[in-house]
Amino acid sequence: ALSAFQRTEGLIERMGAITRQLKSYARKGGDAVEPVDLRAALSSALAMMEPQLKARTVKIVRNLPRGAVMVQADRIRLEQVIINLFRNALDATKGLRAPRIEITLVSEEEVAVLTLSDNGPGLTDLEKLFEPFWTTKKPGEGTGLGLAISSSIVTDFGGRLTARNGEDGGAVFEMRLPRLTATRQTPATGRRGTE
Repeated sequence: ALSAFQRTEGLIERMGAITRQLKSYARKGGDAVEPVDLRAALSSALAMMEPQLKARTVKIVRNLPRGAVMVQADRIRLEQVIINLFRNALDATKGLRAPRIEITLVSEEEVAVLTLSDNGPGLTDLEKLFEPFWTTKKPGEGTGLGLAISSSIVTDFGGRLTARNGEDGGAVFEMRLPRLTATRQTPATGRRGTE
């Protein structure tokens, strides 16, 4: 009976996790949109990933500009996207002798571009990648909602999330968000953004 209860408890926890992901996928954000420093959001997301990083030896390469890179976003949801992309990269590099994840943030004139690449096996079925419930993970390891949710969040912020295979192998995810500049009004609040 105890064993059955433990299995039931595990299933209930999994159902709760799936339900939370479904709610997140269905929810349209935008309520807490404000100017956010993409560099700071990235640092915060990586700090939250620290326990997973301590459990494994993964080389993290960061190519970041010195100054703030301002975008219009909900910081919590933006960090959710970064964490999801980073978790996927960690999963893709499991079992490699020298796992490596590279994070590059480029501040272009009108767009901020965050690229996250790994040296894993790369991506298959690129056209299905952002579809809800599609996953390459084993049953019980993923719901197939992470990238669909992430893509939806980035779209809500007026941006775009894309994926491709790297020239030297591995997966490359690119998040492009409109950059706030000193002269551009932010649509949600009418306030001016800052660089």
